[in-house]
Amino acid sequence: MPDKNASIFQQNYILTNESISIEYRTTGRLLPSHWHDDMEIIYLLNGSATVFLDGRPHKLVNGDFIVIDAGMIHESQCTRSYMQIVIRIREGLVQSLVGGSRDFRILCSRGDLTRETLPHYLEICDLLRQLAPLYIQQPRGYMIKSHSLVLDVLYRLVSHFSVSFEAAGGEGDLTPEQQEAAASSRRTFSHPAQERAREIVRYIDRHYAEPLTLDGIAEHFGLNSEYFSRMFRRTFGIPFTHHLHHVRLVHIYHDICTTDEPVMAVAEKHGFSNYKLFGRLFREFYGKTPREVRREMKELSN
Repeated sequence: MPDKNASIFQQNYILTNESISIEYRTTGRLLPSHWHDDMEIIYLLNGSATVFLDGRPHKLVNGDFIVIDAGMIHESQCTRSYMQIVIRIREGLVQSLVGGSRDFRILCSRGDLTRETLPHYLEICDLLRQLAPLYIQQPRGYMIKSHSLVLDVLYRLVSHFSVSFEAAGGEGDLTPEQQEAAASSRRTFSHPAQERAREIVRYIDRHYAEPLTLDGIAEHFGLNSEYFSRMFRRTFGIPFTHHLHHVRLVHIYHDICTTDEPVMAVAEKHGFSNYKLFGRLFREFYGKTPREVRREMKELSN
């Protein structure tokens, strides 16, 4: 049973060897470009958010959801979202339910809907909307019902929003944006390209607090800095410095919320030596100053 006294309204459920998890969040967060080996569904109950998939922005408002399929590079700016449900479905479960390895990707967001897919999108919204009351009321068997709803959502996604990699050539009823997304998925996630992207992200995660430069990281990977810059932006959809700032801000935000260290000391520890730049970026991404975030977190804990 969930902890009623938890300061953050959050609970993870596990089904079939952790094949499905459902997480309730009441605090927004900024996540730099990354990817999962699982399918992720973000359903916004309150607030607003922007999710970048392969560099394309997707705006979400109350009642919207978006699907981030396994392996899709994405960046989340949910700093003005105060309640959302995040569902993770393991790729192994998806493959077992569709009869083996799949050659399609799920592309589903409000901005890509067509006249034919809109009714199915709204049906899925109705299913997702049932999850929050189940968590709050917790009737007997609510976990069974929650997971059955997720499986129903998955069935509708596979039935109405699956796009074969072969459709990237423009066949079928895909919108131009969906055609480009399918083509990008096929290009970007060939094994060599995916492994190189993983190496770059791992390197940045290990060295983000150092005075990391475009020239320095390009040299580390044996590449020309201009080529590295173009390759990074093509792969992740954002410039290298943009991603580096995001990684640093995520760590800073965590420390501001969980420690009493001076704000500037936290910023310097995680790679910012220019306080004016740090303050501007922090407010730009989170909509508040570091001190306002710390004060709100203390109020929430109390």
